[in-house]
Amino acid sequence: MGCESKRRNRLRRPGTRWTTVALVLGALLTSRSYAAEPGKTHVAPWKDDKRAPFVLMFDDSMPSHVATVLPELKRRRLIGVFYVNPGSGHYEKHKAVWEEEMPAAGMVLANHTFTHKGAADLANCEEELTKCNDVLQKIAAAAGQKPTLISFGRPGVPKGKWNVTEEELEGLLKKHGLVLRPNVQFAQINMKDAAAMIARVEKALASGKPDAVAFHGVGGEWLSIDVPAFLTLLDFVDAKRDQLWLTDPISIHKYEMERIASKVEVAEVSAKQIRLRLTTAADAKKYDAPLTLVTQVPAAWKRVKVTQGSKSTTVEASGETVKYDARPGNEPLVLEPTK
Repeated sequence: MGCESKRRNRLRRPGTRWTTVALVLGALLTSRSYAAEPGKTHVAPWKDDKRAPFVLMFDDSMPSHVATVLPELKRRRLIGVFYVNPGSGHYEKHKAVWEEEMPAAGMVLANHTFTHKGAADLANCEEELTKCNDVLQKIAAAAGQKPTLISFGRPGVPKGKWNVTEEELEGLLKKHGLVLRPNVQFAQINMKDAAAMIARVEKALASGKPDAVAFHGVGGEWLSIDVPAFLTLLDFVDAKRDQLWLTDPISIHKYEMERIASKVEVAEVSAKQIRLRLTTAADAKKYDAPLTLVTQVPAAWKRVKVTQGSKSTTVEASGETVKYDARPGNEPLVLEPTK
């Protein structure tokens, strides 16, 4: 190896004088840029500035979802999204659980058609979608909610039982306020054990992109994953909740659509107050979720009162930044230091 090659390798080696100088200069420049820009604000990629969203999905309103899944999710304070078929016998058998206990526990119900028998034609497909939607809206209303959008998961049915085109389905979903869930990976079909399911979570954390694991049976019924593997996944997800936004597909969809179309304007910055305005071009009738903002504040601000309209909250500053939720719209945001 020549002298020039040796010199280049020394420069590349971690811990050399060049690397140390670069790191020090980078740290100084970064700290100066943060300290010099109170009021600078951006919308976090995901709610609460978590690394990635993740969803636990359950299809077909199975008895094991009532007997096994719900208690284990509640025990860990996790959210599950259940794609239900209110016209099926196994839903009817546990109707009170689906319509009262599930919403009370914070679970989310989604549209999987009314009977899971498919769609004989366009009219039958619309009937399947609307009858399921009617049940879901009624359940939401009883809980004091009014969903603007509902997630839809197309049921797996035998060949010849789904007789609508992709274009026809797209039109029906748009008409009835439904959003097709992304393609998902299923336990037991695509992932045979806990390690494979955990790898899915790790993939989301590494990429920063939304992901999910979907289930049919858990410890019984069809396409079933065993209970120990399921519990291992739940424990892993629970342990990563500081990094994961554990949520549902519609919340992810709303946040992403609003964030992409959002704009933050800084109206005033002083030692006593920062005034901002958050707007979005997304349709406010459908996209009504709060966004998480990250704002740089003066070093002296340790606790910050954030006011938007009639609502206020107090947040702790960390590294001369504060994180808080705000709704896009015409109401300005006011940040002030407080004791």
